[in-house]
Amino acid sequence: MTEKLPEEVTKMSFRRKIWDYMSKNELVNFPISIHKRIPNFKGAAEAAQRLAELDEFKKAKTIKINPDKPQEPVRFLSLEANKEIIVPIPRLRSGLFLHVTPVAGAIKEQLKTLASRHGLEQAGKPLGLNSHIKVDLIVLGSVCVSQDGYRLGKGEGFADLEFAVMMRMGAITENTTVITTVHDCQIVDHLPPQLFKEYDVPVDIIVTPTQTIFVEPRKKKPSGILWRMLSERRLKTMQVLQQLKEMDEKEGRDVVLKEVDSDVETRQYIKNRLKYPRNKKRPGAKKDASGTKNFTTEDGTNDKTDNKPRFTRRRSYKKAKVEEESNFPGAETKTEGNAKGASRLARKNPRTRTKAHIDFSLKLSNISSGVRVRELKNALLERGVKPSEITWQGYRGICYLHFTKLRSETGSLLDQPLQMDSIVANLQQLRIGESGANDDDEEVEGFIRVEPAKPISRIEVTDVTAV
Repeated sequence: MTEKLPEEVTKMSFRRKIWDYMSKNELVNFPISIHKRIPNFKGAAEAAQRLAELDEFKKAKTIKINPDKPQEPVRFLSLEANKEIIVPIPRLRSGLFLHVTPVAGAIKEQLKTLASRHGLEQAGKPLGLNSHIKVDLIVLGSVCVSQDGYRLGKGEGFADLEFAVMMRMGAITENTTVITTVHDCQIVDHLPPQLFKEYDVPVDIIVTPTQTIFVEPRKKKPSGILWRMLSERRLKTMQVLQQLKEMDEKEGRDVVLKEVDSDVETRQYIKNRLKYPRNKKRPGAKKDASGTKNFTTEDGTNDKTDNKPRFTRRRSYKKAKVEEESNFPGAETKTEGNAKGASRLARKNPRTRTKAHIDFSLKLSNISSGVRVRELKNALLERGVKPSEITWQGYRGICYLHFTKLRSETGSLLDQPLQMDSIVANLQQLRIGESGANDDDEEVEGFIRVEPAKPISRIEVTDVTAV
């Protein structure tokens, strides 16, 4: 009998338990897929209201709040209470923080819009390293927390890094209160202290929809940026860190990065961002390998010899189809049957489709990071919009729809502006990834912005007929 080995105790093992439990028991709002995310737990609004009743919140003038969805009610209540908020730019990839101040005379709906991610991007003013702002309170999201103040985020380390940067700026001190809002099931009795490093930020107060936990005694917080814990690769992905490194070096401080690149937090993100076009070809190579003859050349590229006959025949046949329909009406029945066969072939071999000439493109922005390309396709079909191709850049919150001109019954091209205008009109007030409501059932937030765009080089092109 083989004895089953105990599960290894790691930070990720605790995260998986929480993610699995919340998903299984339907304790989250949209997005439902919460793995590798801060869960948008049910009761987030109630937890935010309980947080707003704390003295720490009432006394604070400026609050740093993370940009995740479950903390959106906290951002709204902060603005409603006439407080300033600063929100980190996601992944710190294009800056540091956005500074948002309450709008005088704004109604409740306007403040809710301002508290959303779209509102933050529109109204927030960039906050640089030379800012002299003082932060009185920090509100974080969490995947898991312990009764004694240990916190686990989604595993990418950005909250810890943002805390260290604020310490370096002088915006906070080690005594600045850190609060997290979570569901009750996200609290565990104990997290092994050996799992945590000196750069991990603990929490001082835990707020749930039903209770408030004050951690006593408070745990020690990081004193600043620990350069020895950062790799050269991570610095290259964040301009803010490069600037801080230069500042410290000019001041004569010892800045030594770690030699071994063990930063796993951003590796998958960088891989998807920079190498996806190359990786995109790999499934095709496997598919060819399951065929018959040579599928790999000496230099490692895919040999498309097997696909070329199908590609060529289908192209020449489509041209012949137009001639038969216009010159030989009697051949219509045969052409129709063959067209169905060609359509089935196209579905079986989506990568061998003929790339149609793109006449114009539309850019869709303000897409939530939780949205998947399949949700976009379904939303477009509901609106009757059928692009030839989709260029998906979900990590940037945008995508491009590529279209060819519509043709009349005589085969002549229709005017392009008519088609573009009608498509733009069909896409007005579009929301993606919902069932009759957006992320938090808010009517004023989440509309997709649509604007004309020039055709771009592809990062990820999705053939809409392949679904």
